[in-house]
Amino acid sequence: MDQGTVLRTLVVAGLVGSVIAALAMASGLQVEPVVATSVPAGTISSADLKNCAKLETADQIDPRCAALWEANRRRFFGRPVDGAAP
Repeated sequence: MDQGTVLRTLVVAGLVGSVIAALAMASGLQVEPVVATSVPAGTISSADLKNCAKLETADQIDPRCAALWEANRRRFFGRPVDGAAP
């Protein structure tokens, strides 16, 4: 293959990719921001996290689960959790 053919193929592939990306963004779902409630440090249990993990991704995000996951991430990475001593 000569350089002209390779260049044309790359340009066409780039255009197709751009169109696909634009269509994906245009048809994307509008997700409302989740307002996380604070969770006291002692109330994070593995049973609650397992129940939250069972929720379907298509379901509306449960604010309590979002707060539990955020508190668990903070605890895991060593950041202070709301209501806990450092």
